[in-house]
This record gives sequence, C-alpha cells and structure tokens, in this order.
Amino acid sequence: MIEGLIGIVTSIVESLVTLIASLLELIAGLFVGAGETLAATDTLLLLLVFLCEIIFWVILWIKELIVSLFKVRKPRLVARPVFWRPKPKLKEADENNKTKNT
Repeated sequence: MIEGLIGIVTSIVESLVTLIASLLELIAGLFVGAGETLAATDTLLLLLVFLCEIIFWVILWIKELIVSLFKVRKPRLVARPVFWRPKPKLKEADENNKTKNT
C-alpha cells in the first residue's frame, strides 16, 4: 500500500518537473529572436512571469465563472494578462538599423 502511494507521488513529482522543464524550453524558444539568446536569469524571470500570468488568468476565469453563475448570464471572455515582456537591447537594435541602411 505504502509502496504504491510512494510510486504515485514520485510519478506526480517527476511529471511536474518535466512540465516545468518543457515550459522553460518553450518560453526560451519563443523569446529568442534573430540569433539573440537569453541569459539564464532572463529565462527564469520569463518563466516566473509566465507562470504568474497563467495563475492570475485562471483566477480571473474562476471569478468570471462565479459571477456569471450568480447573475445567471453567459460567461464573458477573459483576456490573458500580460505583465512584462523583455525589450530588445538598444545596441543590437542599432546594429540592425546600420545593416539595413547599407
């Protein structure tokens, strides 16, 4: 009985670690543009912001569903919140403009 429970908990923890690692790879891949690579701190910060946005979005959905339940109306679409996105570095933007002008 205990061995089965430990196996279930272990598999859940392993799947959560795999999910976090795949989210990290997804976010790093999405925000890499034109050969620019993100530092580890930028990637971790993006992951943290992304997870906070998702959690906040779920809370907004739950709130909207509860409000629509009590007011007996159809739930409205909840827009995904955007807290922060990295800005391109000025140095690289200037280099891109110089290559376009020549």
